[in-house]
Amino acid sequence: LRGLGFDDTHLGNSRTTDFEAQFLTATDGHGMDVVLDSLAKEFVDASLRLLPHGGRFLEIGKTDIRDRDQIAQQYPGVAYQAFDLMEAGPDRIQEIWAELVALFEAGALTPPPITAWDISHAPDALRYLSQAQQTGKTLLTLPRGLDPEGTVLITGATGTLGSLLAHHLVTHHNVRHLLLTS
Repeated sequence: LRGLGFDDTHLGNSRTTDFEAQFLTATDGHGMDVVLDSLAKEFVDASLRLLPHGGRFLEIGKTDIRDRDQIAQQYPGVAYQAFDLMEAGPDRIQEIWAELVALFEAGALTPPPITAWDISHAPDALRYLSQAQQTGKTLLTLPRGLDPEGTVLITGATGTLGSLLAHHLVTHHNVRHLLLTS
């Protein structure tokens, strides 16, 4: 965002509720016209208080959806809407996806960076996520599938389990080269 010209006055940290005071100060108490929210608990309340003169609050999160009438009583003039993409219906969702694909293909949109972790390093990946320093998507990868042209070694294969595993590999994974040892 800094690369797009935003200064620190217009950037906040959603890991604490300090963003509320920061943005109210930056706007001389006027706050925001629209809040697009995916936070929860006291962070939702801090975001709602950023609409002191009314405005629209669009909830896109799933963990802390509030009652619209209670919000209207507690925050006069604020229009609260919880958004669920599925409400758009399958036809509209298909149109949206088609438009997005076209924008990605044209280079008008670029996907966020992806940080991939082998599933064997899941604890490290979760620790990384807990530090909230990532940008983009973080994902776990699974080992590649079995190569039907490769050889699979099954140790302890002369028993019932070994023969069941060998049969499964042949019938469900198209493996043709097995090395069975006892």
